[in-house]
Amino acid sequence: MTKTAAWSTVFLIIEFVVCLLGIFFNCLVISIIFKNANRLAAPGFLVLSMALSDVLSCSVAVPFSIVAHFQKKWPFGMAGCEAHAFMVFLFALVSITHLAAISAGKYLTISRSLTRESYFDRRQVLLVVLACWLYSLAFSVAPLVGWSRYGLEGTNATCSIKWDSSEPSDKAYFGVVFIACFFLPMGVITLCYYKIHKVSKRIVENIQGQSVATSAMSRTHALVKKHRRSAMYFLAIVAAFMLAWSPYAIVSLIVVLSGTMDPIATSACSVFAKTSFLVNPFLYAIFSRSFRRRLALVFPMPRQNRQEGRQERNCSALPPSQSQPFVL
Repeated sequence: MTKTAAWSTVFLIIEFVVCLLGIFFNCLVISIIFKNANRLAAPGFLVLSMALSDVLSCSVAVPFSIVAHFQKKWPFGMAGCEAHAFMVFLFALVSITHLAAISAGKYLTISRSLTRESYFDRRQVLLVVLACWLYSLAFSVAPLVGWSRYGLEGTNATCSIKWDSSEPSDKAYFGVVFIACFFLPMGVITLCYYKIHKVSKRIVENIQGQSVATSAMSRTHALVKKHRRSAMYFLAIVAAFMLAWSPYAIVSLIVVLSGTMDPIATSACSVFAKTSFLVNPFLYAIFSRSFRRRLALVFPMPRQNRQEGRQERNCSALPPSQSQPFVL
């Protein structure tokens, strides 16, 4: 067995696991959200949109490369290559733009509407979701209509943008993509979390500086801690996304600048990037108590989590006006 064939087997196993678990766990997230749709806080629609994107990635896009790794070649022709590359690029952009939107929403909530679950209402969030999809679609469609192009990469078992193109128009597209689809969203995320830290720190210091504590101050302090905790677990999701996609972004940038890269390294980074379609549900389960409570109603859990499930069931029995909103 050649080195390339051996690595293809490794890539096949990884993508097969990502495909199966990604479909199952993201569908679980979608199911839990739909079951609590009447109490879902507005930012939950961004999470729902991301989960739908990840399900489509795992169920439609990833199987292309699984078959290619199994056959040790690309069997779907150029049309299949373009479809595969378009979907992977689109869904990756959907994820990063949604994460930027969630970060902005967390900052606006803490700085301008602390007493609410979200700065945006449902209608505004749905418009944000639509804007994220259209923004992502604009850049992923461009190679299909003549601005740059998609093609085989690495060991010829996956497809992506032809980063090694030397055409001036393609180079211009690469520059726009790196700025608008990577550095700009990451800049928004970084700025928002810096502002979240500054604003929440200032609010807490103002409360602690008061000589007499009041119930209103205690409530404000609790709200700051709640929103900041929520922001921090979405920061973990951002970190996981960046951990998955940064190696591929670096490899792509090297190819743009030098024109060459080891095929196995390129394929390895491409496969590793696709793990981002799987990790979000696990992070919800780790960081979100609200999500764990709903999960306890679906699967048998240890004693403590069963107690959380019973509490959630009791909460669900309350009238809508008395029940707590479902916040992921």
